[in-house]
Amino acid sequence: MSFTLATARKVAQVGLRRASTAASPANVQAVANNFAAKLDPIIYYSKVVAEVAKQVYTKNNLQPPAMATMQEAQNIASSLAKSAMQGAHKTWTKTDVQKGAVLAGEAITFFLIGEVVGRRSLIGYSA
Repeated sequence: MSFTLATARKVAQVGLRRASTAASPANVQAVANNFAAKLDPIIYYSKVVAEVAKQVYTKNNLQPPAMATMQEAQNIASSLAKSAMQGAHKTWTKTDVQKGAVLAGEAITFFLIGEVVGRRSLIGYSA
């Protein structure tokens, strides 16, 4: 099947007709209404979440960390990165590795216990 200039013009005309039909004011209005209908619940629930977060923030007397705390955390992170790049792990003893494994196991265990408590079930979430 050859694709001639006449066929190309016919296809272009059909495409333009469809595009002009799709861009009619009624279709644009329908798309806008559909978008607004989906946007309203998102805005509502985001405001609810923000209000709950604000209440939790004020109830627990939360506050952002001080600049000194942020600087200290940045220094610790940079020193850990430097020591990792310089090969500090090569000087670890068997005892150090065992202590690290026990601490990692404790952290994972506490996380999993928190998951079970949060779900109020030992297996999976209820649907």
